[in-house]
Amino acid sequence: MINHSDIVNTVYDITDINYWNNNSLEAEMNRIFDICIGCRLCFNLCPSFPYLFDAVDNAGIEKRKIAESEGRIQKKKERTDYLDLPEGQQAIEASIEVEFRGEVTDLDADDRWKVVDLCYQCKLCDPACPYTPDKEHEFQLDFPKLMTRANAIRSKINGVKNVDKVLSNTDFMAKLSMFFGPLINLVNKISLVRFFMEKLIGIHRKRILPKFQLSTFEKWFKNHKSNILTPIDKVVIFGTCFTNSHDVNLGIAAVTILEHNNIECVFPSQQCCGAPHLSPGDFIGFKNQAIPNVNELIKWVDRGYKIIVTGPPTCSLTIKKEYPDYLEYSEKINKISDNTFDISEYLYLLHKDDKLKLDFNNEVGTINYHVSCHLKAQKIGFKGRDLLRLVPNTKINMVNRCSGMDGGWGMKAEYFDDSMKVAERCVNDLNQKESDNICSDCALASHQLNQASDGEIMPSHPIIELYNAYGFKSLK
Repeated sequence: MINHSDIVNTVYDITDINYWNNNSLEAEMNRIFDICIGCRLCFNLCPSFPYLFDAVDNAGIEKRKIAESEGRIQKKKERTDYLDLPEGQQAIEASIEVEFRGEVTDLDADDRWKVVDLCYQCKLCDPACPYTPDKEHEFQLDFPKLMTRANAIRSKINGVKNVDKVLSNTDFMAKLSMFFGPLINLVNKISLVRFFMEKLIGIHRKRILPKFQLSTFEKWFKNHKSNILTPIDKVVIFGTCFTNSHDVNLGIAAVTILEHNNIECVFPSQQCCGAPHLSPGDFIGFKNQAIPNVNELIKWVDRGYKIIVTGPPTCSLTIKKEYPDYLEYSEKINKISDNTFDISEYLYLLHKDDKLKLDFNNEVGTINYHVSCHLKAQKIGFKGRDLLRLVPNTKINMVNRCSGMDGGWGMKAEYFDDSMKVAERCVNDLNQKESDNICSDCALASHQLNQASDGEIMPSHPIIELYNAYGFKSLK
């Protein structure tokens, strides 16, 4: 019997030597998995949980088959007459079946690592779970951190996979795109190239890759002239590598809206937040990526600037949550975390302070709003939805379903099919209600849904819709 309250192996401080102890990891996996098997609240969230539950249930089925083959028990019969059984008979039959129940100890190493591999860190289990630290439960269950720990130990032993090294090198690709963007876009469509890319790197040949723009958001900002004379607030734009290279219009729309509301914007030196390094538990790469951002951002926070993240919610989540968790504890990291906001979150805070202009010139109509997992994980509400509701005559249909992308996970050859299965369910939900447009705060989720729907769905960002509602000139 596993003691679910025994948290001696619940170690998530990466400087603690026990964090890297494989026996400690296995004991914690047994404890967490056993709690999850008994609860099953997350059965429909991501592929990890159904696989875990099926593996345990199948182990029980195998136990019974062996007992039947040995003649220790008769084949199980489906009964409908439980109410008519003699007193105590139902309990006797139930007690017999207990012997053939699957247990966490029945899982082999392949099963355990399959659960780890199928976790793509959507973090949806965290707000759903009743046993988490933030709910002050004695079990202190943190499934996403357990999965990161498992990957970290494996990567320390076996090294970081080539595909993870490639997918985490977003800044290098951004630099290449400044000179060879159109060529890269063209090459990414060549079947033979994609075949070798899958074999050599591990990115699935059918995965449509995000297009590099002809210019970057960084270059646009350098050439941008602001006319604000008396700002009511001042912010640092953390553009994210995705906005910078692939979604430049989002950055432009964000700055335009902020300046329209008399917010001073600056765009200092920055690089990828480091999130891709966390997927394989590459804490060295994560630290090397994150520390330059920390050293630059703290200068601006100390001068009274807030940090506004314009790209995928993964990036704001990383700065808010992962920097304090996985970088060496310091006052400046916590200060950066406390002053970081998703763009929609910040604009809605302006509205609550009666500082957001509502001089909209256009309506946006009915929106099917896709809830981004990493925005939900921040537990700040749905600020993109709330912003759109400020536009007159707007109706929002919430679609609370993961797209299954998670950046690099959905690009990998071994998980592409699983990723698309998750996305297909999301597409189906989005198609259930008629709308004028579909929105998502996550550009990568939008990219995934576009491919899963064969191009029929192309969600826009709430900030783009807000930009259009204000009536600013059309973005190219």
